[in-house]
Amino acid sequence: MNYIYDIFLNYNKIPYEIFEWNKEDKIIHVRKIPFLLLETNDLYNLINKKVKISMDFLSKIYNKTEIFPRKNKQTLEYCFLATDKSEVMAFLLNKNGNIKAYSKLLLEEEIEIIEYSKSLKYTKLEYKNLIDNKYEHFTTRNENNIRKFIYSKLDNMVRENEQYKINFLCLEIFNRNLKVKNPIKKIYDELEFNWENIYIKVYNFLKMIDIKR
Repeated sequence: MNYIYDIFLNYNKIPYEIFEWNKEDKIIHVRKIPFLLLETNDLYNLINKKVKISMDFLSKIYNKTEIFPRKNKQTLEYCFLATDKSEVMAFLLNKNGNIKAYSKLLLEEEIEIIEYSKSLKYTKLEYKNLIDNKYEHFTTRNENNIRKFIYSKLDNMVRENEQYKINFLCLEIFNRNLKVKNPIKKIYDELEFNWENIYIKVYNFLKMIDIKR
């Protein structure tokens, strides 16, 4: 088993780029972590699909990730780092072999690891593809937070039967003269299929409602 030493990780359900790390994030200073060189297709599947990794591999990495503690030695049960010589990703797994969280690396650490990987042999990792991941790969962390805010507010409007707000929002976003039979469906459909063009309008409207309360 190969290892990488002395790196920083920021595990989240979405692999945020370094420029999106927040002060509130729990940054882990890793003493050492198991490291694999994978084929590009395998690394892609680990990042983009929900997978189940073999129990044999879990047993090999169990408690092999050490983190810098203040006092006593500490380990993380199921973690590993992988690259395909162009991208590096850290994975945090549960005991069943499912990936719980991901972390990208600091740029200088990623460059060093990719260079080191050029001297390694590829590992054949046994896993099963389950379903595609649902997180948005091409949106920023801020945009993901906006998405959560919008859907939370809209869902609450529906639960509270605040039809006047729904109607007003629909008119503000689309057309004051447009007659819509099902305004909330129209809003949800537009968010799904026309997100880039309307999400800021919806967000600003919902924020305005919050301020007026």
